[in-house]
Amino acid sequence: MSSRPRGALYRPPSSADVGRLLRDAAVELAVAMDAAAVVEALDRAVARLTPPGSSYEVRIALPEDLVTGSAYQPGQGEATPLVPITVDVRDVGQVGILLVDHASAAQPRLRCALEALSAQAAQAIQRIRLAEEVSRHRNLHQIETLLDQTGDVVLILDGQSRIRYASPSAGTVFGTSALRDVRLLDFIDAKQRAAAEFLLRHVRSGGAGPRTGRADWTIRSVDGSTPLVEVCCRQLWPDESGQEVALTLRDVTAQRRLEHELTERKFHDQLTGLPNRALLVERTEHAIATSAGITAILLIDIDDFGSVNDTFGHAVGDQVLTMAGRRLLDAVGPAGVVARVSGDEFAALIRDVDTAADVEQTADRICHELAAPIRTSIGTVVVCSASVGIATTLRAGSAQELLRNANLALHSARSAGAGRWRRYEPSMTDRLRQSQLRSALAHAVDEGALRLEYQPIVALATRRAVGCEALLRWQHPTRGRLLPGEFIDIAEESGLIVPIGEWVLATAMATAMRWCAEAADRAPYVSVNVSAQQFRSDGFVETVRRLLAQTGLPTRRLVLEITESLFLRDDDKVWDALRLLRGDGVRIAIDDFGTGYSALGYLRQTPLDIVKLDRLFVGGLDTSRRQRDLVEGIVRLTRTLGLDAVAEGIETEQQLHLAAATGCAYGQGYLFSAPMAPSETLRWLSAGHGVAPS
Repeated sequence: MSSRPRGALYRPPSSADVGRLLRDAAVELAVAMDAAAVVEALDRAVARLTPPGSSYEVRIALPEDLVTGSAYQPGQGEATPLVPITVDVRDVGQVGILLVDHASAAQPRLRCALEALSAQAAQAIQRIRLAEEVSRHRNLHQIETLLDQTGDVVLILDGQSRIRYASPSAGTVFGTSALRDVRLLDFIDAKQRAAAEFLLRHVRSGGAGPRTGRADWTIRSVDGSTPLVEVCCRQLWPDESGQEVALTLRDVTAQRRLEHELTERKFHDQLTGLPNRALLVERTEHAIATSAGITAILLIDIDDFGSVNDTFGHAVGDQVLTMAGRRLLDAVGPAGVVARVSGDEFAALIRDVDTAADVEQTADRICHELAAPIRTSIGTVVVCSASVGIATTLRAGSAQELLRNANLALHSARSAGAGRWRRYEPSMTDRLRQSQLRSALAHAVDEGALRLEYQPIVALATRRAVGCEALLRWQHPTRGRLLPGEFIDIAEESGLIVPIGEWVLATAMATAMRWCAEAADRAPYVSVNVSAQQFRSDGFVETVRRLLAQTGLPTRRLVLEITESLFLRDDDKVWDALRLLRGDGVRIAIDDFGTGYSALGYLRQTPLDIVKLDRLFVGGLDTSRRQRDLVEGIVRLTRTLGLDAVAEGIETEQQLHLAAATGCAYGQGYLFSAPMAPSETLRWLSAGHGVAPS
């Protein structure tokens, strides 16, 4: 409420003044940008029109707020009754109200002027609101155009989940554009409505963090289609208490179908429709983790399936595989899982059985079902059989271990003949390891995985090296460094010992030649272990002679070590080879003497140069007097026969002194040095450990 200050000289405005005042007010109202500017212009005009002491109030009521201008109340705080001068502009929902006192309102000229001002103000408000509406519609049109281009559907829901707004593309999803005031939940598949309602309630509930939610909904469209939409919803006014929710819907029907097809292809066999290996492993892991009873895997192989394809063609072969899958489903039952894991190999997962016998009964049914003739669509009758390998969690703790054990059992079943099953036994793993080791050993030479290390043989009196024994090592790709005891038997059984032995001889001789280049006559000899199979192989003597010629190694620098058991057989081929090589100057040593059925008479009859006493003799020198007497007797005999004795396994100073006390001139063991790589051996020899000058 406002008025002119008291005491001011007041002159009633003339008609010209009123007209000028109204024009000035019209200009101000014409350029007003908002309701507050309208109130200020109207306030100033009324103040100039009304006499001093008059009361007036300017109000403009808007939907969002009440914009109020100046107000003045004269007198002793008594309320002055004000007369409304109102212009109602209902088409835009705005009402401009000008309240003045009775005296001002009673003057005709003033009342006309005030009504004119009120009308101008109302028009200004109407103009501002219309401009805002036009701008809003223009922006909305632009937004709808963009939404129509993207294909996404935008919905705005009220607190009762009724649709207040739907973008133009909504018709493609819902089959109609008449969506205003329709409940969205009515369009959602009945099975998903509860979850959808919960999601909307969750978004409206607010709380900490962004109020959003995502889901996939199936829409029951008016035209009968059922598109699958990906929904993202958000509270429209997150900082206020409103319950309106904005939703973005994207039709993902084709995308989800493709994803499903890709998943099916990833986890299912395309020919039979059965799960593949990946899905089998996943379900097996789940079964192991959750089953209370025994879980089993059966691997099933169609015997000689390749001949079916060769004889009848791949089309018939595919029908046989498909029919085999169906029969397996019947044999295993609905509680199990049947999978196709490779070309003609299937698998069955059985869980929660009480005993292994229950699994074996299933294996019997499988063998019986697959043995029945299969009639194909072209009238061909194919008779097959199947081999089955069984593994259970009684001997395995993971899916991979189960499959590995079942595969070993399957190999055993195949070996037993067609149409049989075998249960996994631990011995199968040992055989597999031997087979794998044999296969890897076959490539070890070509792949450079074999190594030689050298352990010195010293004169006990001087501790200077007289020779070095070449010791074979295998750097296995997964098991690491292996000693001969872990693979020599396999090499001999497979016949690989002959090429490996030749490589050892060639490598050791080449290394010994480097010693000769460094130390000349003071270089140690090289001692190489040779198996009985090598001696018995054709051309062994020629191989040794050829390698000696190739490397240039003097024959006196080569010692061949053979085991005691080799002499316990009357093998003319071996004896002849020994005599020929000794005739060339190569020396022969008997290794680990005393571990076999030793007969001292062999020392006199056999073409030998060196006897190496087993470490068991040396280990007992400091604990048993009888042991020392026995060793002393053997050493005395060897010296009588002109043989050198080498004590193996010397590890302490006491053992060294006791061995020397028996008359043994040479020794070998960790007291002097552990086996060394070629480069380390050369450094060790060069550091003063080599053969002393004569």
